[in-house]
Amino acid sequence: MRSICKVFIRLLFVVQCVAFQRNGIAYRHQLSTVRLSEQLHHSVDLHASKDYNFDANLMLSTKKNSGLLKNVFTGFLAFLIMASSSLPASAISGGGLDFAGLDLSGKDYSSGNYKGKDFSQVIARQTTFKGSNLQGCRFYKALLVETDFSDADIRGASLEDTSMDDAILKNTNAGGAYFSASLLDAKTLEGADMTDAQLPPKLLARICDKPDFAKGTNPVTGVDTRDSLMCPE
Repeated sequence: MRSICKVFIRLLFVVQCVAFQRNGIAYRHQLSTVRLSEQLHHSVDLHASKDYNFDANLMLSTKKNSGLLKNVFTGFLAFLIMASSSLPASAISGGGLDFAGLDLSGKDYSSGNYKGKDFSQVIARQTTFKGSNLQGCRFYKALLVETDFSDADIRGASLEDTSMDDAILKNTNAGGAYFSASLLDAKTLEGADMTDAQLPPKLLARICDKPDFAKGTNPVTGVDTRDSLMCPE
């Protein structure tokens, strides 16, 4: 798309240059005609008439060239509009800040591929990411209340400074993910693989001691949840 825009910009420049060149030729031609007329007639009135005709013809030529430029520019804008409307929406499949700051409450994003997406400061109350690929995603300062991450792959994801009240991380692969103290407010870590997950230093002991919270084995990796957290026996 960018290359097409460059081509059209160059085309507009060329058309404009041609228009100015044509105006210059017309100007020189009309000027020669006026001078010749002065030499032949030596008449002030005739000179004024010829000078008027020269100005009128030059204005007409300029108007035609302006119309040409206008038509080219209008066509270019129409092309851009058509090209933009034909591009697929990138709210899910594109890169960059696709979800940052949006309200995703109650929506279903299960079994999707959102690898590397930015979910910073989203409101995701009761949102479902069950079974989705969320590797490397950024959930910085997101509201993840009752959000379902069951069976999701959140390896390397950033969930720092989030609100995770009653969030579900059952059977989640969270290897190398980054968490804040709000992880303790989640509903369950049953079956989660927390290998190399980054937790605040004082949080680990509280997670390991919380009854019926961190237990089970991840069905995909076969890693025991408490072992992945290095909880004491």
